[in-house]
Amino acid sequence: MKGVTSLTIMAVLTLSAGCSKPSPEEYAARATAAINERTFNVAIEEYEKLVADHPHTPQAEEALYAIAKIYSDELKKFPQAIATYNRYLDLYPQGKYAPIAIFLSAYLYHNELNDLTNAKIMYERFLASYPQHEMAPSAEFELKNLGRKPEELLPVHPAEPTVTAQASSPKSSKKK
Repeated sequence: MKGVTSLTIMAVLTLSAGCSKPSPEEYAARATAAINERTFNVAIEEYEKLVADHPHTPQAEEALYAIAKIYSDELKKFPQAIATYNRYLDLYPQGKYAPIAIFLSAYLYHNELNDLTNAKIMYERFLASYPQHEMAPSAEFELKNLGRKPEELLPVHPAEPTVTAQASSPKSSKKK
C-alpha cells in the first residue's frame, strides 16, 4: 500500500509540474510576437494572462501598461484604454508609468471622448500628484484650454501682402 501512495504522489507532482503556467517572459514573448504580426487582440490576451498569473512581477506592470497603449494607439478603443490605465493605477499606484497613465487618461477624455468633466478631474489629479513632472506644463496647458478647438489656440497672423505679377516683373525701359 505504501508503494501505491508513493506512486500517486509522484504522479501528481509530475502532472502538476507539466501543467505549470508559462513564465512572465514566455507570455511577454508571445505578446510581442502577436504585436509584430499586428494581431493586437492576441497580444492583449497574452498580456492579460501574464497579469493574472504573475501580478506581482515587473513584467505584469509592463504588460498592463502595454494593454492600455494597444487599446489607445492601435485599436482606437479609448474607453477600454482608460479603464486599463485605471486598472494599472489600482494595481501599481506607485508604478513607473503611474504619472503617464493619469496624463494619458486625461488626454483621452479630453481629445478623443470630449468628456471635459473627467478630463479636468484627471489633469488636476496629475498636477496634484506630479507637479514637477516633465508633462506638468502640458497638463496645465490642456487644463487651461479645455473645450477649445485647436484653431482657437493658433496665433492669428495678419494677412501677408500679396505680390502681383505686374508688380514683380521688371519695367520695360523702351524709349520713345
